[in-house]
Amino acid sequence: MRMRIATLVGAVTLSGALAGLGLTGTAQAAESGALACSTTKTSSKTARGWCSAGSAWRVGVKCTDGKHYYSGWETDARYQYATCGRGTITHYWIDR
Repeated sequence: MRMRIATLVGAVTLSGALAGLGLTGTAQAAESGALACSTTKTSSKTARGWCSAGSAWRVGVKCTDGKHYYSGWETDARYQYATCGRGTITHYWIDR
């Protein structure tokens, strides 16, 4: 129980630090650590995503051409982009 509380406090602290940097998102606490992520549709064809460092993640989009497009897998805390080859975005997300 003590470890779970420490992990939760770490997730809240990380969320506050990211918000202070202007990087908002969803922080999730887990026994193995916290991972904060955020995704945004930047245009009708492109979505941008960001996650804290540590675990592998990628941005995905579903487009009106019926296909899914993805960024490369990333483990660092930096922006990644996924863009429709044809058509426009209907859904966007982060895979972890």
